Amino acid sequence: MYKGSNPSALRSRREIVQSFLALLQHTDLEALSIKQIMDGTDLTRQTFYQIFDSKDEIIEYCLDTLFSDFISHTKEQTTESLCDAAKLFFSFFDKHRDTLALFINNGKSCVVQRKCREYLRDSQYIHYDLQGVRSELEKEFATTFVVSGMVAMLEQWIKEPPESAMSAQALAELVCRMTEAKGIVDY
Repeated sequence: MYKGSNPSALRSRREIVQSFLALLQHTDLEALSIKQIMDGTDLTRQTFYQIFDSKDEIIEYCLDTLFSDFISHTKEQTTESLCDAAKLFFSFFDKHRDTLALFINNGKSCVVQRKCREYLRDSQYIHYDLQGVRSELEKEFATTFVVSGMVAMLEQWIKEPPESAMSAQALAELVCRMTEAKGIVDY
């Protein structure tokens, strides 16, 4: 994948991504060819391979961009609880639901899940106190639990038909209700 800063290459990358996403709205990923993607641009097939190695790399790039935006967005917000984090998470991804649906509905759930875990675990997304956590090891397990749950909810939410799906606000409120502290149980 192209990592440089040449303005022409960056413009080409944007064109390729736009063509890819537009085609993916009505063409299955497996049936989509590089030729079709490039036919939607004024660029050559050679340019595609200078920017990306494959269609999967376009998906990786789109998700990296999306999660980088999410992490930047979270740094501007205050999250004092899992409830706050859920509100932030679902309200942000509600705006990008259609793009995520293109990938999930084309069998790339595993890539979405991997990127979610990669970015959320390595960020300051979970920087509030996790109730009952007593050690760094417990924090690792608690973080895995929170991230995995949020990712699974996101994926299920995106798979739901929009007309019957819960709102982003309702999903966040569900997380808030589920995680209300009622006391710590000692075993």
